[in-house]
Amino acid sequence: MGVSDAMQWWDEWKLRVLILCSLSVQFFLYFSDWVRLLHKLRRLRVLVWMAHIGGDALAVYALAILFNRQKQQTADVESDALELIWVPFLLIHLGGQNISAYSLEDNELWKRHVITLVSQVAVALYIFCKWWSGQKKLLQAAVLLFVVGILKFTQKPWALRRASFNSMASRSLSVQR
Repeated sequence: MGVSDAMQWWDEWKLRVLILCSLSVQFFLYFSDWVRLLHKLRRLRVLVWMAHIGGDALAVYALAILFNRQKQQTADVESDALELIWVPFLLIHLGGQNISAYSLEDNELWKRHVITLVSQVAVALYIFCKWWSGQKKLLQAAVLLFVVGILKFTQKPWALRRASFNSMASRSLSVQR
């Protein structure tokens, strides 16, 4: 197997590999509460931090690949139907797990997450609308997942904003009055 064969294999399988890696990171983050709770597992905190940071990057990269595939229009009809489902699935991954941030300082970056939300939902809508015109097989499931994906992705900046120092300070001042 030469380099050109490996490159051809990667071009064919990179989206599937990225989806599986993103799913694996989400499962790892789901069960990472034990890393914070159990003293014996605290050595794994670096892995949790890397998964927390890298999970979004995997999903954004997969969305970029879907965007480029849509621009090139080289995918066959069967993969189009499945890739239509992957777009909202990636939005759900971008929503992440229900932890607000890995550290308190990360909560202050909620505005950056709002910008990411707007840009990635716009890219996902573009991909979705382009494939929607040609595919009717999985349309109902894709629309339902798309709505769930947008709602899940919206939770992340909202939770970060609510956990930011300024928001907590303003809430504590309003409670004291």
